[in-house]
Amino acid sequence: MEELAALTAELGLILIEDAAEAIGSVYRGRRAGSIGRFGVFSFHGTKTLTTGEGGMFVTNDADLHEHVLTLSNHGRRRGQSRQFWPDEVGFKYKMSNLQAAIGLGQLERIDELVARKREIFATYRALLAPYEEIALNPEPEGTVNGCWMPTAVFSQGSGVTREQLVERFAAENIDARVFFWPLSSLPPFQPCPHNRNSYDLPDRAINLPSYHDMTESDLARVVAVLVAIATKR
Repeated sequence: MEELAALTAELGLILIEDAAEAIGSVYRGRRAGSIGRFGVFSFHGTKTLTTGEGGMFVTNDADLHEHVLTLSNHGRRRGQSRQFWPDEVGFKYKMSNLQAAIGLGQLERIDELVARKREIFATYRALLAPYEEIALNPEPEGTVNGCWMPTAVFSQGSGVTREQLVERFAAENIDARVFFWPLSSLPPFQPCPHNRNSYDLPDRAINLPSYHDMTESDLARVVAVLVAIATKR
């Protein structure tokens, strides 16, 4: 992030943080979403903090905050005395009171929710430590990983494929999910296969279950599938 911030400043660009899944993550003392000009979070049903759908925009820029409030309310500026009077073309991006209440209730226990995600990830890491061909999400020095979703990445030399992983987990009735596709590999975009890492990782990775109510036996069951694949059992 420091390198990106320096590059955008040099080029006169704006640094935006897609922190959709990063709530609870910290980079060198700064929370995810607070480093760029603004950040955005997702409150989809799968996220650590959820309102069922929707999300949150965060910024330290007071003028930008007011502008976004205006845009989110049909372009009606705060303090405008005329009713139903848009000051500019806007959108309807308002969260309902019910969704906001759910979100605030979860925000009050966000430390607990993130801590549980980190516990689940730590269990995966401990159980998979003996298997060098399986790597999990990194946590570089000076950072805290919010551990929204653990991902198991098999080494290139393992020969393990995405199809093998999906098939094996499906056979065990475990809802593991494919690693995210690079955007440029999707039909609406121009292919960029020279982006070697983003095209390579999805072919040998799987996203693991990490819902808050997972038990030790649930986690051991997921790990058993990974170990069986890694050891060719």
